[in-house]
Amino acid sequence: MLAPEARTVAFELLRPPAGHRLDLALLTTFTLDLEALLSLPLAVLAQADESLEDLIVDRMRLQQGLREAAGRVHLFVDARGIAIPRAGRPLYAMLESSVHPVRAPQDGVFHPKVWVARFTAVEAEAGEPPLLRVVVLSRNLTFDRAWDAALASETRPNRWRRAAANRPLRDLVEAMPKWTTETLEPRVAEQVRNLADEVGRCRFPAPDGFEAPVKFHALGWSGRRLRPTAGSRVLAVAPFVNRTALDKIAAAGGNGADNVLVSRAEELDALPDDALASWRTVLVLSDAAQDEAEDAASDEPEDRRGRDEPEPGGSAPDVPKDGGAPDERENRGGGVRPSGLHAKLIAVEHGWDVTWYVGSANLTKAALTGRNVELLAAVTGRKGRRGGVSGHGIDRFLEGFRKLCTPYRRSAPNAEDSRVVDARQCIEEARDQLVDADLRVTCSPAGDDWRWAVDGDIELPGDVTAAVWPVSLAETRARPFGAAGAPPVWTLPITQLTAFVAFRLRVAVRGVDDVRMTLKLPADGLPEESERMHHVLATLIDSPQQFLQFLRALLGGLDRLTGWARDGGGETGSGAWAASPAGETILDDLLRAASRDPASLKPARRLIGDFRKTEQGRRIVPDDLFAVWTAVEGALQKDRRS
Repeated sequence: MLAPEARTVAFELLRPPAGHRLDLALLTTFTLDLEALLSLPLAVLAQADESLEDLIVDRMRLQQGLREAAGRVHLFVDARGIAIPRAGRPLYAMLESSVHPVRAPQDGVFHPKVWVARFTAVEAEAGEPPLLRVVVLSRNLTFDRAWDAALASETRPNRWRRAAANRPLRDLVEAMPKWTTETLEPRVAEQVRNLADEVGRCRFPAPDGFEAPVKFHALGWSGRRLRPTAGSRVLAVAPFVNRTALDKIAAAGGNGADNVLVSRAEELDALPDDALASWRTVLVLSDAAQDEAEDAASDEPEDRRGRDEPEPGGSAPDVPKDGGAPDERENRGGGVRPSGLHAKLIAVEHGWDVTWYVGSANLTKAALTGRNVELLAAVTGRKGRRGGVSGHGIDRFLEGFRKLCTPYRRSAPNAEDSRVVDARQCIEEARDQLVDADLRVTCSPAGDDWRWAVDGDIELPGDVTAAVWPVSLAETRARPFGAAGAPPVWTLPITQLTAFVAFRLRVAVRGVDDVRMTLKLPADGLPEESERMHHVLATLIDSPQQFLQFLRALLGGLDRLTGWARDGGGETGSGAWAASPAGETILDDLLRAASRDPASLKPARRLIGDFRKTEQGRRIVPDDLFAVWTAVEGALQKDRRS
């Protein structure tokens, strides 16, 4: 299980084993926070042969380094799932070649969360195979804080033999380029094909105590459905449920008297009265566990809190499209904030063994037998003795997890006004029309700046209105979209040109939240990414204030460096370089680093020395800041002599 405060999954996936380097990372997600993705190329760059502080001084080399690092990270995301960033960042341009929007082949949701990393040895011998690491999880690439689940494994591909257990994962990786809303560059398409072939020749070992290998289940296209092992008892955990899927999973346990279900109270309340008849124990997260998830998010900016896998807009997250009868309803949730449960787990006990399924699929018809593209990983091991904690059975899991839960008590679901239901359906229809519309970004020079516009026709249903703006700008710069007349146009510097476009859909009905999402659109006339990046990087460290923000980040290690990248280079206000928001000066930071680990000042020493060599650099590292640095250096030398 991943607790709400666990934040290192992405970085751990990219962290190479000793003697290796990251060659390629392929990630999938239903929802994406561009700020979270922005951290990954910088993490790759921090592992490069050249030090980051050297690259910062030479912006051309940094530009090339970031471009190469971003080229090793490719993310496939549901086309409706890119969230609007909390602030405009010129560095988002660096991510355009790494983000590949996808539409599920059967008009469902592209929902898998699987990350595959390929590592090569730094001093590889001829013919030495790469190391592949796979992580199947329920967490998206966002800053969300919730209770999640993940399974990780790594191995090297066999040169000749294919592994049947891996075929579904191989097929998913191989198929994704066909589902993108854009045409992939031939180089990227070839990388994905090669990775799919290597995945198909791996036998990923199961965790200790389970039998090998891991077995994968890909769902949602070409008739692929989950057919769980038949057994005598089932545990099922998911934030979203419906009658169809619950009956299917309960049947895998023989509709036994000991089946256990964990979900969200609002989901369970919406089920028919007899839908839980095959589940002896029904649990929800306790208030304490819910509070823990909220507390874990309390150090995030206000607009990031409480967002547990948001579908872009006000609808409830993780929304599977079931359609059909009421017992197969889609949870639309209009503005209801979800609880902290986000893990998706199924355990089936059969004989002496138990099989665990971990991944992206909720307990809904759309996920298990419908149109949503999902991925699950399955492992089998001994369940242990009845009622005991040995082995890997349901009782062993509940020994710890049940402390987070409380018995479910049914409440009457809130009846929604028909106007709210109709308006919510209307705004979701508008969202889908917007995704499917033939829209493009067009750019052309306009003096020293550029003309940036969104071209294309769309007729929004009902009373839905739309606003649009480039993600490099604040939402206050949004303009109406979709009305008759000329397309919305902005005059922008080259640093703010982007193919990422933010949209806000709104309907004037109380109780219906706005739909907010980012689309990556085809772009005509956009300058090359390398040219835009060169101008962006020239603005990142172009003043004493920006230099100080970077220096603080450099002293704080990778975590603070990635934060610096997300913040676009830090504050630029007057006096910002003299003290942190907590009132600490750069002298405090330097002295703290010197006392704990004097070697950590080496990058700062080289960086300051390089900047002081030129007149422009001496403006960025002025005399008063250099005097502080000189005092720290003198104190260190005195300590060494004594």
